[in-house]
Amino acid sequence: MQNYNHKKLEEFVSKIFVHSGSNEQESKIVGDHLVDSNLVGHDSHGVIRVSKYIEWLNQGNIKLNQSINILKEEDHFLHIDGNFGYGQSIAKYSFDIAIKKAKEKGHCILAMKNLGHIGRLGAWSELAAVNDCVSIMFVNTSGFGILMAPHGGTDRRLSANPIAIGIPMENKDYLVLDMATSVVAEGKIMVARNKKVKLADGLILDGHGNPTNDPEVFYSKPVGSILPFGGHKGFGLAFMIDILSGTLTGGNSSHPDNPNSHTVINNTFAIIVDTKKTVSDSYFQNDINRLINWVKASPKAKDVEEILLPGEVEKNIKKERISKGIPLDDLTIKGLIETANLVGMKDINEDYINCLLYKSPSPRDGLISRMPSSA
Repeated sequence: MQNYNHKKLEEFVSKIFVHSGSNEQESKIVGDHLVDSNLVGHDSHGVIRVSKYIEWLNQGNIKLNQSINILKEEDHFLHIDGNFGYGQSIAKYSFDIAIKKAKEKGHCILAMKNLGHIGRLGAWSELAAVNDCVSIMFVNTSGFGILMAPHGGTDRRLSANPIAIGIPMENKDYLVLDMATSVVAEGKIMVARNKKVKLADGLILDGHGNPTNDPEVFYSKPVGSILPFGGHKGFGLAFMIDILSGTLTGGNSSHPDNPNSHTVINNTFAIIVDTKKTVSDSYFQNDINRLINWVKASPKAKDVEEILLPGEVEKNIKKERISKGIPLDDLTIKGLIETANLVGMKDINEDYINCLLYKSPSPRDGLISRMPSSA
């Protein structure tokens, strides 16, 4: 396990997508989004996904350089067909329009169907929040993304169906809740398998419906399944999210009997609200600050250093990884090298990858940067 410079990693990953046929803009949007997921600690939605994305592309399940297809547009409503393009690219264009509508009209309902993997959902809540908008959004995966057992069931029937809620704060700060309705995201099982470590108990079932903590068993035949968080409560939320994001958008719910059952297609339902259209800035921020202070003042349980709010863990990890680099396991790096070679980057090898390693600035570097120019 070594640490990699996030800027160099962004450049490298974007080049992979360029060589696979994406234009510069699409490559940067997708590459930056994946690396940013690693930066905030969501390694399950980071560069580990690159090889899978290119695999889907080569199978014809993702279409390059797609523009959004606006099916219906009104003052407070936007319905998008992503045409099976990269989810990050389609979502960026769609959220930009929806946020603009919310700023002008007070709120916007955004329905999107037929997107490739949309990536870390919280990133879109952050985008809305830095534009002073509250957002709540749901995602399902129709067909191939079925991973989660229903409460009381023993095999895969639903996708992980995440939910994200974003709240704007002062100085472009934000609170973001981003979670799957499964007790663990499938990508985290993939990360554990790559690292050859066991999962915690109570997360997954094997292909016969028995509890296991072996990530390898999850992918073996017959395949295992993920449990919903909170038992019947998580299952109930996942079921309703499937209808909101799948059925209501026209993208299909998580059942195998649909045209997209052979691939991973995301559908999204989001509500975006401009806070300035409901209450004053001063009231909004002051009331949130009162709530934060009240909650954080709770006496801490044993061995707890700080009561953390939604999104604070990610912010702390991002600061650390910007300053120390992004840790990536050898199997993920191997996958990046093989994928780069596959798309025609023949000069990519371990020596090239070593150039991406994070290097701490030396004291001399700091002195040089502060010296006046002789020009």
